[in-house]
Amino acid sequence: MKYYDPNAPRVLKHGLSSRLYHWGLMLGFIPAAITGLIIWLKPGGEDFVNLAMRIHIIGAVILTVSSLVYAIVSMDRIVAFNRVNFTWDSRDVGWFMKGGGYLQKMLLGWEVDLPPMDKVNSGQKLFGIGMLYGGMVLIVTGWILYAFIPVSPKSFIYWANLGHLALGIFLAMFLCVHIFLSIYNWGEFRCMFFENGTQPLEEARHHTPLWVANKVIPVRPGVSTTCLCGKEKG
Repeated sequence: MKYYDPNAPRVLKHGLSSRLYHWGLMLGFIPAAITGLIIWLKPGGEDFVNLAMRIHIIGAVILTVSSLVYAIVSMDRIVAFNRVNFTWDSRDVGWFMKGGGYLQKMLLGWEVDLPPMDKVNSGQKLFGIGMLYGGMVLIVTGWILYAFIPVSPKSFIYWANLGHLALGIFLAMFLCVHIFLSIYNWGEFRCMFFENGTQPLEEARHHTPLWVANKVIPVRPGVSTTCLCGKEKG
């Protein structure tokens, strides 16, 4: 893993609202996913499953409230997020053809020459689409199953339950990969969860050269303690 000088010029990559939302996702989705599997598989007694259900509901509340608040205060970020995630070209094909270079780096220690990426790489685009739209369906079907079973047709509830379960398993597996690779890229993980949203400019340039070249502007001396700040166009 490449070392970057923490005292070098830095770039703002994740704003406060995005960082808080990621904490909401972590504190809401992960407990809901784990307890959802317990509710489905019922590995313990009735009291254990009932406890899992209560934790599941608490996780769902955190996830729902976090998503609604983020949508209200940061709709511009969601629009930009969608614009980036649905912009695909030959660079994305090249990235997937090489698997992001992760296996080569982790297993063989090879540095793979990858196509230049924007603020998120191709795998993050795919994950972002799945989490955004799959997450919305997961939240809606979850609250339907919680509150509207008595007044809904049985066939509708059957498909809502099946979709909720299938999406939950799929997104949980997807999230495990995302968390693992985020921790592997420790600088990015630290930037999102334990720093002020900034990372060394050279690290950002290494992973996201198109973003640094096209959407990062200098900050005038004395305006901010951060040397550079990220600004999305459009």
